[in-house]
Amino acid sequence: MIGISSSYFASRNFSVYDSVKKAYSLGFRTIELGAAHSFEENLPGTLKKIKKDFPGVFFTLHGLFPPLKEKIWFNPSLGLTDLNRKIIDSFFTAAETVDAKVIGFHPGFMFEVSYEELNGFGETKNIRWLDEKISWKNLFDVLDYAVKKNSENKFDLVIENIAALKDRALVSGKNFQRVFDEFPSVGLLFDLGHSLSDKTYQELMFFKDKIREVHLHMPLGKKIHQPVDEKTLDFLKPIKQIKEIPVVIEHFNGISEEQVLEEKELFESFF
Repeated sequence: MIGISSSYFASRNFSVYDSVKKAYSLGFRTIELGAAHSFEENLPGTLKKIKKDFPGVFFTLHGLFPPLKEKIWFNPSLGLTDLNRKIIDSFFTAAETVDAKVIGFHPGFMFEVSYEELNGFGETKNIRWLDEKISWKNLFDVLDYAVKKNSENKFDLVIENIAALKDRALVSGKNFQRVFDEFPSVGLLFDLGHSLSDKTYQELMFFKDKIREVHLHMPLGKKIHQPVDEKTLDFLKPIKQIKEIPVVIEHFNGISEEQVLEEKELFESFF
């Protein structure tokens, strides 16, 4: 189920609708509604139109969608604030509208962070350190709220291994065990590139059976989120369910459509 994140098109200033339309025209039938979009008026109406105009598409939601008027990082480490409650409620409303199958959360940061944009890619700026014990409680409060909203298990709720460079990520590697022990129904959104950059690949493969979505890009380096090569795809072989779950190409401005289609073809031929 190779797909693409709408954030790729958002970083090129496409609207939500036009992002889905473009992804569909490139042959993708799995589309992640990502976090890079700017705020749009009447997005609920747009999502209804997307569901009507693009039947048969397998949708997932990720990061912070629908977008807010001001771009921020969804940070569960701050707890079940009014804003975080609103974000989660909006996630579920959007997921219902497009009949999404997966809702993917960021795990929270060790810092209170602000949002910066570099070449269409969101970057964090650390403001102040957050107490780790309180941050864990806050994360659990947020997940508890989301899991209870999903009491009928209509959606797969997954938490991503975001890049943990400079201790930015609250959850990485073996710490995922704490989340899965507390919330057995929550799965893993496995970001291959982040795991290789952070050297957490082996630790995260311990949870390979809980992987319900994959983000596909090369390890972070001088150029972020580059297309994968065949050697890197080898790292996905231990995931037995790889053909049955959404594998989402996650790139941003600077990667050509030709490169995206080559990566799509590479994955399809590899698996």
